[in-house]
Amino acid sequence: MSLSQPKTKANTCIFCGDAHKVPAKCSYCGFKFCDEHIKTENHQCGKTRYAEYVRKTDAGTIPNLASGRFFVVCDMCGYRSSSGSLIEFAGEELVQHMQIVGCSGHTYLEEVGKSPQFHPQSIPVKKEEPIATPVASAPGQDNIVDQLAKLAVLKDTGTLSNEEFLFIKKEILKQLR
Repeated sequence: MSLSQPKTKANTCIFCGDAHKVPAKCSYCGFKFCDEHIKTENHQCGKTRYAEYVRKTDAGTIPNLASGRFFVVCDMCGYRSSSGSLIEFAGEELVQHMQIVGCSGHTYLEEVGKSPQFHPQSIPVKKEEPIATPVASAPGQDNIVDQLAKLAVLKDTGTLSNEEFLFIKKEILKQLR
């Protein structure tokens, strides 16, 4: 159903470039596509590409793939991204985490505002008090110790290079501040 009028962004499929009278708009990414490419799998929609990694916490809720924000959460090493991102950015972070750290199969996306099943803790430290190693660890401190121990195992087994180990260790230790 191509037009004889000039192509514009308003009447062109962003995937194949064909001009149409009224191209359909993807309800997830918002771009316009022809009838052949309107399905998310046909235009490789960035918003639905990582939907399979969204943790299903409640069968009655549907994640907001179009504009929701997501955390990357790893049950294996305890990693949790510092802030929520749009799903296409959180999905890229998730893939990088699985490739670098090797936690494939245990890493998920959790929507901001939902009640996640996994809560890594940051340790609140008052500025005037020096940081000391407690005899009995506070809630959340075990999580950081466990993360560092798992990280050391990954380094010892050769999964992580020394540079990757030092970088991730620095990121984990930032949680103490």
